[in-house]
Amino acid sequence: MSVKKGYENIMVLVVALAFGFVMFDRFALTNLAPMILPDLKMNNTQFSLVVASFALTYAIVGFIACFWSDVKGTKKKVLAAFIVLFSFCSLMTGFAVGFISLLLIRLVMGVFEGPILPLNQSFLLAQSTPSRRGLNMGIMTTSSVGLISSLLGPIIVIALAQALGWRNTFFLTIIPGLIVAFLVMKLLIEPDMSAVVATTAKADRKGEFKEILKNRNIVTCLLYSVCIIGWYVVMASFAPLFLVNVKGFSQTTMSFVMSALGVGGIVWGMTVPALSDKFGRTPIIIIFGFLSIITPLGLLYVPAGNLPLMLFCAFFGWCGAGVIAVFNGPVPTESINPKFASTSVATIQGFGELCGTVIGAIIAGILADSYGEGAAMWLCVGLMCVGTLIAFNFYETAPMVLAKRAAKSQPLHSGQ
Repeated sequence: MSVKKGYENIMVLVVALAFGFVMFDRFALTNLAPMILPDLKMNNTQFSLVVASFALTYAIVGFIACFWSDVKGTKKKVLAAFIVLFSFCSLMTGFAVGFISLLLIRLVMGVFEGPILPLNQSFLLAQSTPSRRGLNMGIMTTSSVGLISSLLGPIIVIALAQALGWRNTFFLTIIPGLIVAFLVMKLLIEPDMSAVVATTAKADRKGEFKEILKNRNIVTCLLYSVCIIGWYVVMASFAPLFLVNVKGFSQTTMSFVMSALGVGGIVWGMTVPALSDKFGRTPIIIIFGFLSIITPLGLLYVPAGNLPLMLFCAFFGWCGAGVIAVFNGPVPTESINPKFASTSVATIQGFGELCGTVIGAIIAGILADSYGEGAAMWLCVGLMCVGTLIAFNFYETAPMVLAKRAAKSQPLHSGQ
């Protein structure tokens, strides 16, 4: 038991590092956008197309690769390979000379990040104890991103860019990727998806892929993903530009505000999934998803001179990032046959990226060029208001909550 427990902690640490560093590389571009766009003579619409191009291939290839991984079962080697290739593409970003070259580099980069999240989810589903599943997924999908990408990312990349230039900053990004890929191969054990059948709700459903699209929770996740993934990526992409160009912040001050999102990611990334384990997935998604509108509204309405309040709004409203760990992890994987866990996550992730990020980012870029970067913040508010309404359609899957319900109904059945 102790060995098993020790491995679970190691596994969570490795997959958290893997996802945290690839997201660090992904959003290094958006954190440095106020430097890159003037240098490459790009406008907001062109920038949004670059963001959308990454999301397009990220979604499509992520789905295809993870379906293949579900069938073949070779998750560890595939994960390490994609981390290395993704990191190399991040390095190549430093060679961009204009809009077209940057677009093509990020297009290829999305190919290699797409499978990483669903593959990580497979390790967590198969190798986590049921009572820790939501917490572990929250640590990987949100807390690691909050610490590595959102908290440390803006401060590190902006400091490096100011000292070395933004191009040299991207040249350095391959180093952590190679280290993480080595840890994946050295420390992780290939997950056995059949071992978790008994611990998940709806595990008796047919295993065929077509069945996952008949599940109400999967369909609801697909719709909800458009709103919350669109909110997340548009906020992360356009907030630096909004803070510098509209609020008049310096690059350094802007990095502090963006890092407050990272603090929120760390705190809410563990808190929200853990609360969903105890109180249920559905009510937690509804409550904290709606509260995520505080971040864009705070950036819009808090005066630039009141930095502490703006930092608080950035932190508190980023609770929506913790919701991502719930709806895109435990909910789908607990709702269908676990053999196709990574495929279900990839489907939801892909749909959210295609409709939420690709379309949302392009709309945000056009609105930003027409009405200013503040319009992108308003788009985020609207997305999460719609998402909150959609979330009422989820049915409960949390094992602890379902067990309590079953225990309460037991005396009634025995007495009949």
